[in-house]
Amino acid sequence: MARRKHYKNETILKLLVVLAGVLALVTQLFALLNYAYIPTIIYPTWYGGYRIIYLIIGLIISVFIILCGLRKESSGGGGIVPFHWVTFLIFAILVVVFGGGLLPCLLLVIAFLIALIEDL
Repeated sequence: MARRKHYKNETILKLLVVLAGVLALVTQLFALLNYAYIPTIIYPTWYGGYRIIYLIIGLIISVFIILCGLRKESSGGGGIVPFHWVTFLIFAILVVVFGGGLLPCLLLVIAFLIALIEDL
């Protein structure tokens, strides 16, 4: 199995990813408890049980984002979510789609750009 590439700015990337995951989790919890109105791309009117389903999916995605940033270093790879720039881009899109907010998306896009520039 191939070894995982270590980024030069890995601590900054981990900080951005974990912060984005926590912000998305808090935003979605507030939306689930009706403290905030968070529009999404999929279902913008927020009526019915769809709202709860989308927010639960968003909560799961937020937990995966946090797991991506808190991942332990292992020589043989492994881990639930890879720590790679493609993963940051996919999570940024999913956070916006499932109502995590624009600030976590912006943090993930910044992490994506830093990791992509290092990879080139």
